[in-house]
Amino acid sequence: MIGIKIMNCCKRVLVTGATGLIGKELIEPLKEAGFDIFAITIDKNNPDNCVHWISGNLFDENSIKTVMEEVKPEYLLNMAWCTTGDYLSSDTNYKFLRAGISLLKYFKDNGGKRAVFAGTCFEYKFKDSSLKETDELDADKTVYTFCKNKLHEVAEFFCGMNNISFGYGRIFYVYGRNEDKTRLTGMIIDKLSRNEEVIIKSGKLYKDYMYAKDIAGAFVALLNSKVEGSVNICTGKAVSIKDFALEIGKQMGKENLIKFKDEPSNQPPIIVGDNSKLTKEVRYEYKLSLKDGVKLLMESLI
Repeated sequence: MIGIKIMNCCKRVLVTGATGLIGKELIEPLKEAGFDIFAITIDKNNPDNCVHWISGNLFDENSIKTVMEEVKPEYLLNMAWCTTGDYLSSDTNYKFLRAGISLLKYFKDNGGKRAVFAGTCFEYKFKDSSLKETDELDADKTVYTFCKNKLHEVAEFFCGMNNISFGYGRIFYVYGRNEDKTRLTGMIIDKLSRNEEVIIKSGKLYKDYMYAKDIAGAFVALLNSKVEGSVNICTGKAVSIKDFALEIGKQMGKENLIKFKDEPSNQPPIIVGDNSKLTKEVRYEYKLSLKDGVKLLMESLI
């Protein structure tokens, strides 16, 4: 037993990945939406922010079973995944796939009603126009996308067979607080903070960037809705990597340290999502422009 106090007056949600780049931004919108928040974590020290932090390991099925039996959440928000290092080819992806299926099994066994899982835009077959939820997929290109999409397929089928409402948010490009230094935003901030030159090799590529706080807000809105199936979590607008990097440099007062090369890239020239389903069905409008998002990011560094 994990010895936690259950509040019957609130909507009970179990969250995974609540300490991650997006996960840590989920807490406030979940509280505002009236959820009683339970979060599985392997971290020993977590902030006292009205969250029931539960020590557990997603890769341990008995741990998942115990948590589900005591919490008995009505809602499940599964954000946990590895997206740093060699994550595109790592065997750890298979562990997250298995953990996601186990979560659903014990969620169902304990009366769960609605689950929302996080996916990725990299599951799509890319094209030169906005990507829609009904577009063709090309998920077999990496272990990461294969496992994400396979979990989506299994989860959707499982939920349909067990009268569980299921939503799947496909995240496009994210930037936010304390981002890993191996990722673009973290790298730019780290180098500029040390007055080092930043070299951007393919500044002409266009991406759909969304601040982590907005992505979190979108996921909570999706969880709190009755919308089923895939939903693009994106702004619907593309910005060049050059302009993205320059906005960070400008707000750090070190724009002059950012240099650009025009090297060929094997990445698609543009990756942008159609967010019509997010805005019209989930009824979530993103709140932070690139300028405002970077401003919040800079404030978090102080």
